[in-house]
Amino acid sequence: MSLLQELSYKEYKELCSLSSELCQVIANLANLNIVFNDKKNPGQLLSKFLDRKGCSLTQYKNYLNKALNTKTIITYYKPQTKVAILLANNKYEHLSKLVTPSIDCDSLASNLKRLGFISIVVINTRSKDCKDILSKIFNVIPEDSYCFIFYAGHGCELCNTKCILSVDCPTEDIDLNHCVTENWLLSEVEKCKPEMCVLIMDMCRKNLERETNPKIYSNISNLENYSIHRNLIICYSTQSSQSAYELLQIEHSESIDNDLTYELRTGDTDKILPFGSQYVNVLCSRIGDDFDISTLLDKVHEDVENSSKKQIPIKVQCGVSKRSLYDPVKGDMKALLDNLTKLLQEYVDNDLLYFVH
Repeated sequence: MSLLQELSYKEYKELCSLSSELCQVIANLANLNIVFNDKKNPGQLLSKFLDRKGCSLTQYKNYLNKALNTKTIITYYKPQTKVAILLANNKYEHLSKLVTPSIDCDSLASNLKRLGFISIVVINTRSKDCKDILSKIFNVIPEDSYCFIFYAGHGCELCNTKCILSVDCPTEDIDLNHCVTENWLLSEVEKCKPEMCVLIMDMCRKNLERETNPKIYSNISNLENYSIHRNLIICYSTQSSQSAYELLQIEHSESIDNDLTYELRTGDTDKILPFGSQYVNVLCSRIGDDFDISTLLDKVHEDVENSSKKQIPIKVQCGVSKRSLYDPVKGDMKALLDNLTKLLQEYVDNDLLYFVH
């Protein structure tokens, strides 16, 4: 008697309702050559293959029991390479200095390195240097790679354009030369045609006042255009016109928009949490979970919404293909690392950049 004949109606319905991840594990246990990524009705497909193989009901139940008790990491795709670029601005010349960006980026870089990424931390740059560094990195990342980009520091928003503020940014009369806009960043990363790009901006999104910043508003029509190559996820740690928070209990000063930020003073180091910002505190606690990246970030955002301070993050997703930070690479990571190390050596020498090994 075949498997489909042995199964009761209830057992068959349960088999058909199995997730694609669980079906993949069972197929591997049964030595079936099936890939369930993006397949409709994976359980129904699995039942047909098991039946053709001559699998008995007892064998199927054994496979199911083993699958339910086996922790597995699903491979959704094999990119050429995986590169993480972490941008930290905290030592501002005119705006209030921050504590957590470098802590956050170093922590994230270490976590992503353990997941197989080349991790590059770019610190305290003016916009020209930041753009030069990013352009050089994107020019050598092979097509079909994963790019993880994270920014922590002062930021602002105007006409729905998100702006990273460089360390030489003034307190007023800001212009585009003091910023790295989201548009520019996405137009540059598009050049390496990544299979997946994740961009996370952990910064305040206060709107600049037009009266005190006429230059930047007069040039807003000069923003770069960009298109999306494949799978893109953009996350903002907070909503438009809202602040992002550092998890500190230390002296504060006023930021560009008169909101509270924090400065490190003597004796304050013990008051910093392991991961400085509210968003990164949750992200680092979740980053090792074996979910696809979209589900992972949904869970991060759920946790952030339930954190100590009111902060509701946003996720924008383009493309529905499942991809994971765990996905193994198929390209030569050592060759890429050697190339990047030589290309960026001058910035390493000038203390604007370092690799996390």
